[in-house]
Amino acid sequence: MSSNLPPDTRLLLIDDHQIYLDGLSLTLGSLCEGVQLDHAHNAAQALQQVQHNTYDLILLDLQLPDSSGLALLQKLRKEDAMVPVAVLTASNSPSDLDAALQLGAAGFISKTADGKTLLDAVTQLLYGVHVVIGDENRPLDRQSSARDVGITPRQLEILDLLAEGLPNKVICQRLSLSEDTVKTHLKALFTSLECHNRTECVSNARKLGLVSF
Repeated sequence: MSSNLPPDTRLLLIDDHQIYLDGLSLTLGSLCEGVQLDHAHNAAQALQQVQHNTYDLILLDLQLPDSSGLALLQKLRKEDAMVPVAVLTASNSPSDLDAALQLGAAGFISKTADGKTLLDAVTQLLYGVHVVIGDENRPLDRQSSARDVGITPRQLEILDLLAEGLPNKVICQRLSLSEDTVKTHLKALFTSLECHNRTECVSNARKLGLVSF
């Protein structure tokens, strides 16, 4: 899969630990022929890099010496909203995941991910796929997580459309369901996710890894 990436693929890796950057660069060096991996050790260096170079993907740590990673994520998105930015972090906090995705992160990857998992995740990100990798070195299993809280596959489909901000009428059209049926599923979702409105529903779903955008 990675061999189909263009040879001029360029990534910016933002982390203040040089040893980790060295290991990350070694892993991602096999992403594709001629891949270019630039480093930034803090937010100031990162912003300077993006102002002078064009990147296909940015990988960002949440803990930086001169800024929070989330604050930098906002600035990077303002610099160029077309470049995907993924968080690569030691944090396993659902609130960090939720905040990152709400701020426009294309992915959230645990630093515990092994080399193959990381390569696969980065490749998917470069192809425009949103990626969430937990601390068990595997993508979060949405279906399993949904079953754990009593959400059916059909309700998961409605949840995806809800996360896109679509009104009930459009959800009905997309899934060929009656409005009463959609309302019944929404009521069940609110109960399962312990919420009282659509915004809170999507927010709680993100915290559980049920939606990733």
